[in-house]
Amino acid sequence: MKISISRDRDVLNTFMSGVLIFSIVYMIGFPKGGVKIYGIPLTIGYILSGLLLILAMTRIDLSKIPINRVIVIIFAGILSFWSWGIIFANGFQKSGFALAYFIATLYLPIFGMIAFSGLIMDKLSGPVLLAIKISIRFVILYGIFLFIFKYITGSWIEIPYLTVNADDIGSLDDKYINRGGIFKLISTYNNGNIFGVCMAIIGPIYLYLEENKIFKITLMIAMLLTLSRTVWIAMILINLFSIASQGRGVKQIFNIALFTILGLVSLSVVLAFMGRDLSFLFDKNLGGRAGMLFSVSEAKFIPTGAFKDISEIVYVGVLNGFGFFGLVLFLLYLLSPIALLLLGGTPLFSRRPDSACLQGLVIYAIIACSDGAFSYIPVMMIYWMVAGLGFWYQREVKRRFREAR
Repeated sequence: MKISISRDRDVLNTFMSGVLIFSIVYMIGFPKGGVKIYGIPLTIGYILSGLLLILAMTRIDLSKIPINRVIVIIFAGILSFWSWGIIFANGFQKSGFALAYFIATLYLPIFGMIAFSGLIMDKLSGPVLLAIKISIRFVILYGIFLFIFKYITGSWIEIPYLTVNADDIGSLDDKYINRGGIFKLISTYNNGNIFGVCMAIIGPIYLYLEENKIFKITLMIAMLLTLSRTVWIAMILINLFSIASQGRGVKQIFNIALFTILGLVSLSVVLAFMGRDLSFLFDKNLGGRAGMLFSVSEAKFIPTGAFKDISEIVYVGVLNGFGFFGLVLFLLYLLSPIALLLLGGTPLFSRRPDSACLQGLVIYAIIACSDGAFSYIPVMMIYWMVAGLGFWYQREVKRRFREAR
């Protein structure tokens, strides 16, 4: 009888592992695959996120929910409630952006805090982390391949329900990815900035999980080929955080010098490839976003205009859409996992896995000042996945420390 029960558990764990790997690979590797209903994207990855959430909730024990995860969900709920009140009073211009906003502010934090917690990770962390590594390897390799393929042939490879939304077939050129005839690296994310921002968030923990140096370098090459200044800033931050996490000494000074030289050479080569000079890096117009900053002077405590969307400069977009109080609530929502990880003892600069997750969150909070792609799939999904992993890793580091004493 015991043998039968053991076999049943093995079969169940194998099934769960398969579901997890498939779901996470699809969510990260093919985030745009799906359809549009009345112009609103319905992606397979987001549907699978609901499956993971349900699987996790079947194991939930309300008496053992970590307080840090509860705090995050509470802040997300307060922001969503305030935002709903503003939109209820003022209306909205496009239903797709309004729905995307609430998915990002309410559903995805709940998903990240529950699905990427001990409910799944305690017994099935191996498949989850393997799936993350497989996914990132795929999107960076496919991204570089597609970049070269587009440059040589002038055409895209479009696979509906997988690499592109079925309703976006033939429209990739319209997704703001043209740099004067040279198209950004977009991988399966259909947009260079969205791809780069997602890699900025998940990059540090991927580099922690990845043993192969070639793949680590490939990630940097993929981010470089996004031809996005925002992504380049993120790439620099990832490397600086990584060097700072190795401690202080002659080796670190050498690494900083080497990174600086390689970075300057790489940027010079890419700028020459694009037919641009250094003025491209110091664009006073901020890539057409400078005008957004002037709208700050017109912001109100409670806005009166219909909600449009969250602009590239995320904090300005939130301020314009939901007022000064809404911006405060948004900062609590976005920065709460960062603050809680720091207060929980996770150092920003360390070789610990929870530190790697923290770095990804901090990098996003910084680049959101430029182009955070907040409302676009799958940016916030990856943000809250990494936040959930950070809390789990923090708990595991503390547990191992206690056991070692």
